[in-house]
Amino acid sequence: MGVEASDRVVVDRELAVTTRDGVKLATDVYRPDGPGPFPTLVYRIRGSRSAAFIVGLLLLNPLEAVRRGYAVVVQEVRGRAGSEARWHPFVHEREDGEDCLAWVLDQPWCDGRLATYGTAYSAETALALAALGRDEIKAVAVLGTGADYHDGWVYTSGAFELGWNVYWAYMTLSETILRLDVDEQTRQDLRREFEQAIIHAPEVAARLPITDHPLLERCGEIQYHEWLEHPDYDQYWEAVDVLAAVERIGAPILSIAGWHDNFLGSHMALYRAARDRAPEPGRSHHRLVVGPWEHVNYVSPFSTSRTGAVEFGPGAACGVAKSGPMLLDWFDRWVKGTETGAASGIRYWQLGEDEWREAASWPPPHEKRRFHLRAGGALADAPPAGDESPDAYVYDPLDPVPTVGGKTLMPTIMGAGIEDQRAVEERPDVLCYSSPELTEPLVVHGPVRVELWASSSAVDTDFTAKLVDVAPGGFAANLADGIVRARYRESTRRRSAPLEPGAVTPFEIDLWDLAHTFLPGHRIRVEISSSNFPRFDRNMNTGGELGADGADDALRAAQEVHHDAAHPSALVLPVG
Repeated sequence: MGVEASDRVVVDRELAVTTRDGVKLATDVYRPDGPGPFPTLVYRIRGSRSAAFIVGLLLLNPLEAVRRGYAVVVQEVRGRAGSEARWHPFVHEREDGEDCLAWVLDQPWCDGRLATYGTAYSAETALALAALGRDEIKAVAVLGTGADYHDGWVYTSGAFELGWNVYWAYMTLSETILRLDVDEQTRQDLRREFEQAIIHAPEVAARLPITDHPLLERCGEIQYHEWLEHPDYDQYWEAVDVLAAVERIGAPILSIAGWHDNFLGSHMALYRAARDRAPEPGRSHHRLVVGPWEHVNYVSPFSTSRTGAVEFGPGAACGVAKSGPMLLDWFDRWVKGTETGAASGIRYWQLGEDEWREAASWPPPHEKRRFHLRAGGALADAPPAGDESPDAYVYDPLDPVPTVGGKTLMPTIMGAGIEDQRAVEERPDVLCYSSPELTEPLVVHGPVRVELWASSSAVDTDFTAKLVDVAPGGFAANLADGIVRARYRESTRRRSAPLEPGAVTPFEIDLWDLAHTFLPGHRIRVEISSSNFPRFDRNMNTGGELGADGADDALRAAQEVHHDAAHPSALVLPVG
């Protein structure tokens, strides 16, 4: 199909797309000033079409896309900004997305070739479109988002992502208050209460029970409490699970994430699911890009290459100046059929050596190497040959181990990324196991896990693990972390039997994926504990239903980590 366009951009504002149930969704169209028709990009957003930050800075500037000969549709999702009806995250995106596609394909400026893109929630809408399995969708690009919204967005290995969920619920509440059908005085009162909640966000996140958020309920913001009501993977989650629909995603996906992004695990799960189960060309042409970033890096007004305490330099910069051309090359290849950019493969930042690398697939070739937890806080190649006394600590839910950096997204509460862990390691409820100083580089690339043998006095509790690189000067840099809730120790979707108090039990703690080189003179360290708060909710050790326990219900748990010949607890690294 021929396309004729000038340098002029036509913007059709304030269009209304009507869904199958009569809801009008506010929509803008950016297109070349020419006869067309044009290949079309669809961007369905949670925020405002008039916000330059959302439309032009998050991933792709539509003006640049128009210069490449694309029309761009920007649509506000149901219940947000100028679109009608009630906001209900995830629930309506597939049907509303399908109605949006039908409208787009009926427009004279659309040539029938489509792609979709987005970040965070708008990436969820893009994946929902891709999961329709429509042949017209030729390509997808997503950054920093979920896929299985039960495990990797709301929960992780059974633990509630408290800090993120509280931040998200209150962040979206601001607009909800503006849309309420209340008198102006009530609206002002709710607004003042909302502002105080943001000012005191750490205290709000620390409330017990974790259901204690009456402002959300008064404003009809149901998502937070609804998610708490569904701790198990059930029909509620299955209905919005992209991974469950990956067999329908034939469009190649460009997936962008960071080693310290709280959605890294979701991107890796999406990559593996597409590689194993998607139809072609999506199965063979999933492009994964992973930088040294945390989630907010992408939109930082200061440095998009600084992650927590570490500045990685211009070579690690991200943001729209980097992602925009990457997306347009991806769309040119798969929508227009031109040979631009990479068609597949992995581009990743090797931490430690701090350089970009390429691989045909993830993970690159490696062998699993075990570093055994040993007596005296040692981390050793050799497994224990006989008896070693377990290491013990007491986990008190009312004095949890604080989150310090890591894979978090709760900017009103605390920052994310790489931070010095030494203060955390001084606590009596944090066990540390350290290797000798390395004499040669140790290259790690792939999934990291801890195989833990532990016992507890509680019928339900948590165990956490953190991988740390200890520099010669002592700086203890967090690299990867994970958690396992005992009641979900055998499956993140279904509950296991309660723990038998005092019984030694195997746990596997998933620390997600990592690419890092431990340099000579550095030491490998593993931290073991039972909390990482407020990233995760505190396990109250009672075995009660999530959200039921208050401070008076909290129980202390006597924890033991075992490392003897019969119970060889170990860090498992993918060494290349």
